This record gives sequence, C-alpha cells and structure tokens, in this order.
Amino acid sequence: MDKQSVQAFYDQKYLGYHREQPENFDYYKRNQVLKRIYHDGQSQRILDLGAGRGTVSQFFLQKNYEVYAIEWTQAGVERLNQAGIKAFQHDIEAFPYPFEDNYFDEIFWGDNIEHLFFPERTLNEIHRILKPGGRLVLSTPNHGWIINRLYYLIMGVPRRTEGGNTPIWEWQHIRYFNRSIICQLLDRCGFSKNFRFHGAEQRQPFGVLSRFFPALFGSVMVVESHK
Repeated sequence: MDKQSVQAFYDQKYLGYHREQPENFDYYKRNQVLKRIYHDGQSQRILDLGAGRGTVSQFFLQKNYEVYAIEWTQAGVERLNQAGIKAFQHDIEAFPYPFEDNYFDEIFWGDNIEHLFFPERTLNEIHRILKPGGRLVLSTPNHGWIINRLYYLIMGVPRRTEGGNTPIWEWQHIRYFNRSIICQLLDRCGFSKNFRFHGAEQRQPFGVLSRFFPALFGSVMVVESHK
C-alpha cells in the first residue's frame, strides 16, 4: 500500500475533526494514570506525538507545559493550532522530524505505536529529539491483560483492542505489546532500563488490581522511560 492510500484512509477516518469537540479527558481510563504522573510542567517543552483531537495536548497546556504536537491530518493540525498548541502536520513514520537533536524535555506518545509498521525507527527518532535525561511516556493496549489472555485461549484469535466492528483483516492495530515486549523494545532503542509501568482499567475488580499488578490487570499500559 502506498503512502497516499494510507493518508486517504486516515483522512476519511478523521473527517469529524472540524466539527467534533475534544473528548472529555476523564472519560478514557488511561488518562487517570496521566493525572498521577504529570505535575507542573514549569514551561518545559513537551511533544504530543500523534495528538489527534488534542485532548491530551490541552491537558498539558493546563499543566503549564510549552506544548508541541505532531499530527498526520490537516484537520487535526488546524484544531490544535486554534487551541494554542504548536502543531505540525507530519507523518509519524517519516524521518527526521522537524526538530533539532535534544530539543524536548518530555515526549508523550499515546496509543499510536500499535498502528505503525516500523515502531523501532520511530523510537530511535524520539530518542534523537529528547534531551538527555528527558522522559518518554507511551501508552498502548496491553495484550498481557488477563481478559486478552483468556480470550485468545478460548477463541484462538486476538481480542479486538480498537473501536468499531470491523473484521480482523481490517484492524488498524497491527502491532501487539505486553510489558516484556515493550520494555525489550525501549531497551533496544537506547532508553534507560529503569522503566515505570502502569496499568489502566476502570472496570472492577480490575481497576483496583491494576494498581498492584499492572501487567496482568491493566487493559492499557502506560510506560515511563528516560533517555
């Protein structure tokens, strides 16, 4: 599939950018973890990589960060710029990004790695533009979640981790991670081995259990690592 076909696919998926309001930040279970791990940004530069409708970017603005964003769709970039975010239209898998080496204090990469053909190349580029000691926070569906394990055991196929009701051959999620795999990938790309791993889930009893056993009971994982 050529790049133009992929671009057209996602543009069609996100035609609603111009008319839809940003979703409620608290609605998505992952964002409860973000509220625990982000504090006063003290005007530091942060990049929201794959910013979408800008829900998390606006959260960072409220936390006193200087917020930059990369978004693939033109409609998304326009919304982000209107909200006071320094947004760039750019393919996440096209390198280099329009930033100097060691430019950002922090980078947030939310629920995007599972869509990419070459996540290792993207992590190498993130490593380039992140300052020494800078923090990367990424989130992605956790295929180690106990429900995903049981589903595969019983059904013999992966459980859907995206919205809609499309058949498996049309899924947008094409890469699958659990705690072990994501930590191996981060280590391979030069990030510190001192990872912090969080599990996100609202449904009980998983919500409580995910605070103590995140790799098994969080349906979404949030990983903190440093350059």
